[in-house]
Amino acid sequence: MFSFLLKIKRRIKKLLKVQSETRQRPQSSFHSRTFKFMLLVLFSLLVGVIYPGQSLYDPLDMPRKGEIALEDVIAPFQITVFKSEREVREETEDTKLAIPYVLDFDTLIARTAYLGMASFFGQVDSLRQLPDQEDTVGADRYFSQVSERFPLMMDSAIAKTFEMDSLAEVHRRLKDIYDAEIYGIGVLPDRYSLPESRNRNVLIRRGDRQNIYSRDRLYSVTEANSRLLTALNRLYASDSIDVEYYFRVGRTFVQPNLRINMNEYNRRVDEALTTISDIKEIVQKNDIILRVGQRVNERQERVLREMARILRSQAADQPWLSTLLPALARIVLVLAAFGVLYLFLYFFRRDMFKSNAKLVALFMVYALQLLLVYLLGIQAELSIYLYPVALLPIIVTILFDAEVGVLSAVVLAFLLGIMHRFDFTLTFMAVVVGTVACFTSRRVRKRSEFFRIMYSVSFTFAIYAVLVETLKLTPNSDLITEVGYGLVNGIVTSLLAIGILPFFESLFGITTDITLLELSDPNHPLLKRLALEAPGTYHHSIIVGNLNEAAAAAIGANSLLARVGAYFHDIGKIEIPEYFVENQLSVKSKHDELTPSMSSIILSSHVKMGRQLGEEAGIPDDVLNFIEEHHGTMVQSYFYNKAVEQGTGEDTLDKFRYPGPKPQTRETGIAMLADAVEAASRTLDDPKPARINNLIQRIINDRFQSGELEQCPLTLRDLARIKEAFAQVLIGAFHHRVVYPKKDKTEEE
Repeated sequence: MFSFLLKIKRRIKKLLKVQSETRQRPQSSFHSRTFKFMLLVLFSLLVGVIYPGQSLYDPLDMPRKGEIALEDVIAPFQITVFKSEREVREETEDTKLAIPYVLDFDTLIARTAYLGMASFFGQVDSLRQLPDQEDTVGADRYFSQVSERFPLMMDSAIAKTFEMDSLAEVHRRLKDIYDAEIYGIGVLPDRYSLPESRNRNVLIRRGDRQNIYSRDRLYSVTEANSRLLTALNRLYASDSIDVEYYFRVGRTFVQPNLRINMNEYNRRVDEALTTISDIKEIVQKNDIILRVGQRVNERQERVLREMARILRSQAADQPWLSTLLPALARIVLVLAAFGVLYLFLYFFRRDMFKSNAKLVALFMVYALQLLLVYLLGIQAELSIYLYPVALLPIIVTILFDAEVGVLSAVVLAFLLGIMHRFDFTLTFMAVVVGTVACFTSRRVRKRSEFFRIMYSVSFTFAIYAVLVETLKLTPNSDLITEVGYGLVNGIVTSLLAIGILPFFESLFGITTDITLLELSDPNHPLLKRLALEAPGTYHHSIIVGNLNEAAAAAIGANSLLARVGAYFHDIGKIEIPEYFVENQLSVKSKHDELTPSMSSIILSSHVKMGRQLGEEAGIPDDVLNFIEEHHGTMVQSYFYNKAVEQGTGEDTLDKFRYPGPKPQTRETGIAMLADAVEAASRTLDDPKPARINNLIQRIINDRFQSGELEQCPLTLRDLARIKEAFAQVLIGAFHHRVVYPKKDKTEEE
């Protein structure tokens, strides 16, 4: 998976034609200048038009929610403020919710229940008055008559009724319970017959009367029977009635009498919905919308936004040029801000200005920064102290330097001021926080140093919030909240920078000191493999790294890059270490059995294999360039001379050259010299300082005269300083030791 991602990265870089930073040769062709101009214009258009969104045509002096009006705002015409779709939807839902379900009370069913109970007791009472009631046959016949008429009544309840002394008293008690507990409101068939609703009330219509009741006071048939039993138990406490008998008789006549009337409910809902208007408020002409010194609330902001919308619609009726003027003015201001950046780079950082890849990287950082601010700015309620304005200064400073970072922070402040209605608070915050972020991130050589940036940016945000909000007379509770936002912003911004930096480093061929320090770790997989499989080459690379670092520091080059590049310059020898002399443990060389041309091919292959190994391991291009350039296009003189002796190499000089290219930077030029000096120094029998100096000078002269250094910016003064630095390192490495005297045999015994 990792190798697949590396292939994708290489294809993207090839598509964008992005080379490593050290291979990005300054260009001044017509196409290059056209690209720079188009990049400036296109990015200014995108920022000027797309970034502001719907606020592009809003008046700059229109206050926003939470701001304090600097003057009275008077309605220049009648302003009709309409409700939003969400408000209309919520009002519709509230209207539906306010209307309860309509239930019809069926008086016929209730009357039938009462009449049925009266008929039961009346029939039993009349049958008990007959003369043959005492006869068994007659009693059975009367029992059957009652049972057939009231089939729901239990036999035990019918038999008990014939035995009761006062049926009128039983009837009265059950009727009272029906009135108070059951049919006082009504009975539902079941709970599921009434639809669920957040409105906990229902409207019950009983003839011409309409009453509102809570849904909790309605009972199903089952619940009505439970309430009958509860009422009978309460009555038992005072009258000692037969609760079971009363319950068996009373529940027989309970019938549901409430029916939901959906047609009436829907009619009432439709009638109520017709009264909903989409107009929220009407402000008459010359009415005062906002008074001076008053803080804008939500209602006033809505009126002001509607006024701005009307002004925009009126402007749309004007000639097309008048309509485009606000957008054109903003684009020109954005173009001016980026023009300042271009001018600075042209006069003071010409190398960066001529590199199209670096300009694209810089504009992409701007795009990322503005996108984050815009996404947060969509939420009008968010504090400006949550805007990650320190992200761009941190990334630009680490990728390039603090000088470019500070100027980029100032240009960003201009842009945010233009985009946010010339908000001085936001502009000044971007300058202050951005400057602090630049100076705290100018020397970042490991990831842990981001904590220093985090603390500094958070502290700056907090102090700035305290000072500004104090001047605004912000309440203490809100001030503490703003300070908290600033502290969180500093932490989150630093974490974002850590995560985003590798993307820019890899895609645009920019290698930072953080990456170089990580690569200098001896535990890097390639370096560990080099130490185990090619120990002689590993030791050679370490010495070359020391020579590179000392020489680069002497001439003001990137000493860290020089040292790390030397560590990896011979990693291609891992594949076939036994073919290189520093790794040959036996006296006999592998090349003794090969032709000179084949030996030359094997030696040259370590350049290509080293590049391939480095790319698979994700090594930056700036380091990989040391692999290709440390030999340049030098001739492998040993094998060439051997071929000449054998009579096969007189006309094949180019076949014995390394593939190159020649060193393109001061660091790779130093690496070429250090590699040759370290290898040649091992051939000195008596490495005295004079001999070391002569060896170094001879190698430098040879590389200079052969033209290998003509494409790198090393001067004669640089070469002199490089010679001195090499000499100091090698003389220290080949220092003499005191010879300790040996003990004679008598003393040893």
